[in-house]
Amino acid sequence: MRVKYKQWAVDYLDEHPEVALEKVDVSDVFFLTPDMRLEIGSGKGEFIIQMAKKYPNVHFLAVEVVRTVAGILTKRIVDENIDNVKVFAHDAETLFEMIPDGYFNKIYLNFSDPWPKKRHEKRRLTHHRFLEQYHRILSKKGEVIFKTDNVDLYHFSLEEVEQSEFKIVSMTEDYVFDSENDAMSEYEAKFRGLGNKICRMVLKGK
Repeated sequence: MRVKYKQWAVDYLDEHPEVALEKVDVSDVFFLTPDMRLEIGSGKGEFIIQMAKKYPNVHFLAVEVVRTVAGILTKRIVDENIDNVKVFAHDAETLFEMIPDGYFNKIYLNFSDPWPKKRHEKRRLTHHRFLEQYHRILSKKGEVIFKTDNVDLYHFSLEEVEQSEFKIVSMTEDYVFDSENDAMSEYEAKFRGLGNKICRMVLKGK
C-alpha cells in the first residue's frame, strides 16, 4: 500500500536525530545491550511499539526505507515516550554494512513486500542474498521470525531457506496468534480482519 508523501513526516526525521538515525554505531550506549532486535520493514510501527512496551529491557532497531512512513513511526515513538526503539530510515542493505557479525538476537520480517514479479525476486527480503546477511548478523542462538499472508511468498521463502545456512524451527500456513509473546502489525490486524490465514516460520542457524 503506497503512502502519500508528507513533508512534515520527512522533516520530523531531521528534527529528531535522537530517534531517527542516519547511521548506526554499535558502540553507542543504546546498542550496548545484551538483547538487541531488528525489524526490517517496520511500517508505521504497530508491531515494534507493542513489542517495545512488552519487553522494556530489550532494545529494538526499526528499519523503514519509506521516509514518510519512518517519520510517522518516529513521531509515535516520541509522542509515546518510548526509549527502547530507534529508527533507521534507509534500506536494509545500507544497514548491513554497519553491523558486526553475531549482533542481533532476533530479526523480524512482518508482511514484507512480496515483489510478485519474477524479475523482482531478488528484492524479496527472504531471497537467499538477504538470508546470508541475516545469518551473519544473528547471534548463534538468534532467530529470524517471518510472517506473511502471501502464500506464494511463503513458499518462495521455504525454497530459499533450503539454499541457506538456516534450518526451520517451526512453520505453519495458519498461525494462531500468540498474544503473550507476539504483537500484531497493522497489516496482520487488517488481513486477519479480512479472514486471511497468516503464514509464519521461525529460522535458526544450522
